[in-house]
Amino acid sequence: MLSRRIFVAISLLAGVTPAAAQVTPPRGSAMRTELMNALRPRVEAEIGGQIEFFVRTLRVVDPWAYMHVIPQRPGGGTIDWSRTKFHEEMREGYMSDGTMALIRRSGMRWSVIELAIGPSDVAWDGWRQQRRLPRKLFTDE
Repeated sequence: MLSRRIFVAISLLAGVTPAAAQVTPPRGSAMRTELMNALRPRVEAEIGGQIEFFVRTLRVVDPWAYMHVIPQRPGGGTIDWSRTKFHEEMREGYMSDGTMALIRRSGMRWSVIELAIGPSDVAWDGWRQQRRLPRKLFTDE
């Protein structure tokens, strides 16, 4: 068991995951940085302005990654949704402050495949079913 943990830790540092292993890249790891950098431009384009993320869920089952994050302004400032294209939906209570994303690695590059900004439901379940992805990518259940 210990050798498996060491293998997973070394793999994470190298930016790869063992086949069928579900991992959460730790803060400061190359893989976590790559995933955040893949998602950030898409969310910034939708919300506007600079964004960083508070991570609720980050799971990788190679070559897929699932992220459930809360976008925030640099330094932890909240998003002023009244200044975004989502102002009506947020004001009416039709959306959450979260973002869900399905990301896939091709070679050494991560790309956003699905993006749900402000989902009020479990957006990932349709993604999982459509692509026949393992449930452990999205949940501990």
